[in-house]
Amino acid sequence: MYSRDDTARAVLRFYQEVIRHPYLNDNALIIPPPTGWDSIKIQGKNETVLDLLRHLPYLRSENQYRRLLVHWETVPVCYPDTQNSQEVYPLPAYCVYLTHSVDREGTSLILDTNKGTTTEYTHTGSHIIVSCEEYDALPESDKWKVHRTSPITEFFDSWTRKYEKLVWMLVPNPIGQPTTGRFYSRAETRVEEEELVEQGLPEPWHPVDDTSGNDHGDESELDREHRKTRARARKHAADVYNTYLRYGWPDHFDKQRCRAELLELEKIKDADDRRWMDEMNPDAALFG
Repeated sequence: MYSRDDTARAVLRFYQEVIRHPYLNDNALIIPPPTGWDSIKIQGKNETVLDLLRHLPYLRSENQYRRLLVHWETVPVCYPDTQNSQEVYPLPAYCVYLTHSVDREGTSLILDTNKGTTTEYTHTGSHIIVSCEEYDALPESDKWKVHRTSPITEFFDSWTRKYEKLVWMLVPNPIGQPTTGRFYSRAETRVEEEELVEQGLPEPWHPVDDTSGNDHGDESELDREHRKTRARARKHAADVYNTYLRYGWPDHFDKQRCRAELLELEKIKDADDRRWMDEMNPDAALFG
């Protein structure tokens, strides 16, 4: 069942958890006045949706050309700053986007005020609830309808909890593009996410390095490189996570000092990535 106030509270809890991370400044979160935002003008929406948008909190970028991040390749929409916009993939009058994908793997979160649900729509069909054949046969305008859907409060409580337990983490992006932040996860599957959420107090994480062993004799060169890439990504996620812990997460967290160290860590990662790509493709410099 849909409730404007329950929806606004669930989104607020989620955004409050997002800004605890060493990525956004606290003032990125803007709260509506008691009477609601008076500048919301979105085409093609019914009064229930407009009323909701007037009473939601938002994350606002200090620069309209610098996109914020709330999940992998996923940017929040700030409707007080979005006037008379038209949706790229139009939704019914009773539905509205809370986020957009910034690339093919991002998630567009769709709030349905008729059903009181959130739909996780992705261009890749990552969260579909029908067969691939059925999905491919649908017109583009209907594909969002067959993605994973949850009650609004349940959905945002789940995402909030994942950030609270550092299953997911947001850190500053030193180059600021395509978004101002970077997303990392300690989990590789949804099942692993739920297991991590249920764990107790956070403890240091040191993934096992299986890149130097000789027990992968039957794998192809492509598989070997994929395994090494996955191990490098997991090691970096662990470095990010352990940095949070060193700076007192969750109860005594020094956000600013953690942010400064993570920013340096990301710069080192970028340099290592460039070096690794050069080693993988030594001829690339000839075309630079």
